[in-house]
Amino acid sequence: MPPLLAVGQRAETPYTFNRLLLSIYSVEELCYLFKTNPFILDDKILDRKLINWLEKSCHLKELAAKLSLILKKSKNAEEFVMAIIEYTGYLQPDEISRIRTVFQGNIGVNDYEKEVSRADFLLNSGKYQMAILEYGRILLNVPYGERLISGRIYHNRGVALARLFLFAQAKESFLKAYELNNSPESGRAYLLSVRLSVDEIEYIRFIAAPAPPIISLSDLSLEVEHIYNQAVSVYNETEEKLLLDELILDKEMGDGNSYKEKIEKFCLGAQKKYRTAVNTAVTV
Repeated sequence: MPPLLAVGQRAETPYTFNRLLLSIYSVEELCYLFKTNPFILDDKILDRKLINWLEKSCHLKELAAKLSLILKKSKNAEEFVMAIIEYTGYLQPDEISRIRTVFQGNIGVNDYEKEVSRADFLLNSGKYQMAILEYGRILLNVPYGERLISGRIYHNRGVALARLFLFAQAKESFLKAYELNNSPESGRAYLLSVRLSVDEIEYIRFIAAPAPPIISLSDLSLEVEHIYNQAVSVYNETEEKLLLDELILDKEMGDGNSYKEKIEKFCLGAQKKYRTAVNTAVTV
C-alpha cells in the first residue's frame, strides 16, 4: 500500500468530542475516528466549531469552505463526512464503504434507537464505563411501553458492569432485565453474577431459600452451576492458573527472586491478554 500523505497541519489546540471524552489533533485523526467510532456519524457531526477548527488550527481553508457550504445548503451529515474523507484520502475503499453502510443503516431509525446503538457500540469496543453511563442515561428516557428494549438495555448494562468485575451491581441489572424480558439468558447472567459476588455457602443458601426473588430462576440454577464449574475447570488448565500455583509454591519456599520474576511475567501476560480481549463482550 502506498504511503499516506498528511494534509494540513497538526493542531496545537485539539478539537474535543465530548461524547467520547476524546481530543484529536489532525484531520487524519478525525477520519480514523469516523472509522473506529461510527456511532458519532449523525447530525451532531454538523458542527460549526469543527469547521472553524479545521480552518484555523489545521489550516485547511479549502476543506472548511466546502464544509461551510454543505452546512449552509443541505445540512447532510453523510455529505459532510464524505467531503472530509475524500479530501484527506486517508481511508481505504472498504472502510469508506462501511461508513456509508452506517449512514444507510440510520435511515428510518429514531433518535432513541440510535442512542441504544451507540451505547452498544461502546460496550463492544470495551469502553465499559462510558457504556454504563450511556445505558443509565437512556433508561431515564425510555419510551413508554418499550418493555423488551428496556430489558435489553438492563442486560447489556449488566454485561458492562460484569466486565469490570462489579458483579454485585451487575446482578441488579440482570435481575431487572429478567423481570422485563423473562429471557433465560438474563436469568442465567443474574444467577452467575450472584454466584460470583458471594461465597459458596451464601450462594447455596440463596438457591435453597423457599422464595427466591423470582421462583422460575430456580429452574436455571443447575444449568448455571454447570456453566460455573465448566468455567472453573477450563481456568484450572490455563497457563495463568499454573503460573499462579508456581507463585504460591515459590512464596511458601521462600524463593524471593523467582517469586518476583514470575510475578512480573504474570502481570505482563495478563495485561496483554486483557488488551486483546476487551472487544469480546456478548450483548443481546
